[in-house]
Amino acid sequence: MRAFLEGLKKILNPVADALHCRGALDSSFAYLMENLFMMWVILACTALFLIVLVVIIVLSVKAHRRNKAIRRAEDYPQIAHTPVPVSTAPTPTPVAEEPTPVETTQPVEEPVAIVAEPAPVVEEPVAEEEPVAEEKPVAEEKPAPVVEEPTISPAPVKKTAKKKATPVAAETAAAVATEDSAEEKKQTKYRGKWTICKLTTQTENDENKEVMYFFELHASNGEKLMESQEYTSLAGAKKGIETHVNNIQSGNFKISLTKKGTYIFKLMNAKGMLLCTGENYTTRARCEKAIESTKRFAETAVIDETVQEIVIKVPADEENTVATATTEGAIGKWIVSKETDSEGNVAYYFELFANNGEKLLSSEDYASPNGAISGLETHKKNIEKGNFRIVPTKRGDYIFKLLNGNNQLLCLGEHYKTRRLCQNAVESVKRFALSSPTVNDVE
Repeated sequence: MRAFLEGLKKILNPVADALHCRGALDSSFAYLMENLFMMWVILACTALFLIVLVVIIVLSVKAHRRNKAIRRAEDYPQIAHTPVPVSTAPTPTPVAEEPTPVETTQPVEEPVAIVAEPAPVVEEPVAEEEPVAEEKPVAEEKPAPVVEEPTISPAPVKKTAKKKATPVAAETAAAVATEDSAEEKKQTKYRGKWTICKLTTQTENDENKEVMYFFELHASNGEKLMESQEYTSLAGAKKGIETHVNNIQSGNFKISLTKKGTYIFKLMNAKGMLLCTGENYTTRARCEKAIESTKRFAETAVIDETVQEIVIKVPADEENTVATATTEGAIGKWIVSKETDSEGNVAYYFELFANNGEKLLSSEDYASPNGAISGLETHKKNIEKGNFRIVPTKRGDYIFKLLNGNNQLLCLGEHYKTRRLCQNAVESVKRFALSSPTVNDVE
């Protein structure tokens, strides 16, 4: 069944690309591969739908043929009864039943005098209605049946004109409506939105306030696709959107396996430094689809000029807060580890622990153990230089960021309730990072 789904997906990929719904197609097939029972249910429902459709088509064809036969039966009796007035000559009876009795009175009163002249008199209205005159050759024997021809001809002529005019008008109106709706869909489909948020954090006693800016990319249905890092000004946030758009269009994405076994995508700049991370996804396939959705929506996304205000209350710092592991000469531990998912993909990372086992720092993931070791040395150098930044979060707490010499993000610390606790964690990282040995759990 998986092989069948893969083959079907390859067939439908060009169609999905043409309709700009590749993300939806990939998401559907990924879901079906994870839920084969649902695939069988869908196949069964599809088969049932096809059977019902065939039955409806067969019944429609039969009904159409039956209606066509009824219409023919309504037309043929009029032609079949035309010889009756010739043989029995009771012309008044059929003439009285027709809707135009005035036309039949004159030939009945003077049959002998008008026998030689009926042709020119009757042919004048027939010439205006050419289709009817050609269909009634039976009236050539005697003038009496010829009189009935005008009563038959008007109805089909009017019906024919209506049948020709109605479909053309309907098709024209449908075509115009289809073009308008298609144009509207092109303008609104895949239109994302960049939302800028102003984050204000203040202590419970309103003594200290901090203002940071960040932005989010949302899909047309409101789903959040990515969230940026913090900026100190609104102008910096708007400039950051331009940087993100350029790198999204360049395809500078990287998919990483997290320590929790989930997948996230990272947007990198041209130098390979981290700009921001996406959401967590259970499979790599879903993460890849999220990247494709991000590309599509970022291409047409507009910036919402209304800045969203977010105000968060944080607890005041306590004077008796003590930093973690203040003992002089205490030695922590750097541990290099790896994570392997069900598909065999491996990610390498390292963490810094205090002597009491508390985790102080966790790196981003690397593709190889050598890359992780090299990254650890880079982290040590920037820790020694004190390249830290403490920022508030939307959760109402604080985290520290470790930056390189160009102020580009290397890694994020843990979450802390107050700024003082976060600052104490930074001091602990500085103390343990340089004196702690490295333990390689990969080998």
